[in-house]
Amino acid sequence: MVKIQASVSKGWLNKHGGFVFPDQYYFDPMFRWEQDRKINRFVREEFPQYAIYNMEDNLVQANYVNENQVLVGAIQPNMILAAILGAKFSFSEDKDSDVSGRPLENISNSNELPSLSLILENPLIKDLEKRISMISTSHPELRIIPPFFWDESGRATIHGVITTSLKLTGDNIMTIMLTDPELAHAIHQWIVDAYIILIQHFATLCNLTITSVHVGECAGTMITSQLYEEFVVPYISQLGDKLGVVRLHSCGISDHLIEPVSHIHNLKIIDTGSSTSISKIREILGNDFEINVFPPLEVLMNGVPQSATIAWLDKTLSENHGGPLQIAYHLENDYDISNGLVIHDELMKRGLIAPGRLY
Repeated sequence: MVKIQASVSKGWLNKHGGFVFPDQYYFDPMFRWEQDRKINRFVREEFPQYAIYNMEDNLVQANYVNENQVLVGAIQPNMILAAILGAKFSFSEDKDSDVSGRPLENISNSNELPSLSLILENPLIKDLEKRISMISTSHPELRIIPPFFWDESGRATIHGVITTSLKLTGDNIMTIMLTDPELAHAIHQWIVDAYIILIQHFATLCNLTITSVHVGECAGTMITSQLYEEFVVPYISQLGDKLGVVRLHSCGISDHLIEPVSHIHNLKIIDTGSSTSISKIREILGNDFEINVFPPLEVLMNGVPQSATIAWLDKTLSENHGGPLQIAYHLENDYDISNGLVIHDELMKRGLIAPGRLY
């Protein structure tokens, strides 16, 4: 079974639709709800027969999206954790947001990690709780999607432990893993515990059942398979044990990580790209395991012939051996739109998908 689901970036929406994303977009849920409805209409008109949507890159499941959903605190998860620790949000009207500052950059001892008991007392969390309460009172017809969730599926979304520790400590975590492994383990345990506390809190607050967890280990490919086995696998396994099945995202060529990744508890989906070997995933995890894959940017960029994109698709389908596969991409300004659309067209031509969209 093959599926495809694509999305458009904020930069692309700014350039082609004139949309801007000020602070208000992230902190005023009703403002965001109104703007997202306008963006949805725009994207629907641009791509009427293609499964291309306005959504956070590869995190949303289109079949769990409805027009009455209002996102509260829809901010990247490691940014929320960084802000709780004192980093400042940095918003740009024409692209994705970020934070400034690395709140754990100078940490030298695990005793310096903040008390987990204070996380839910943080002003940011209290403000998000207030906004949830206000909307539930003033707009009972709307379904609130809380922080760490992006649709009604119940799939929580966080960054992985290395990706989050990089956000919190900067590059220092790479040295800490080698010179002070005990501290690295303490940081990663703190990150996992904090995410679980926040996910469970907001799910309860909004009557949302946790069904699974997406773990975006975007920086995992920067470390060896041995370090990944020691400093990543045990912590993502805790998430699988406590929150449900795991969808693991890995940026970059991840061939060297497939073996340690296969040891993660409750792993259900690998989401990867950059020409990571689909054959290797199938060899280790079998033909029934679900793979989500996105094309390498080299076949999407402006100036790249469509033949290169089709060649990538042919190779991917061949290596997949008929297993469950979802293709995704996120449309950026320097991509050739036709190189994305040709993937849809080829899949339709081969009878693997039907034309059309879900919303």
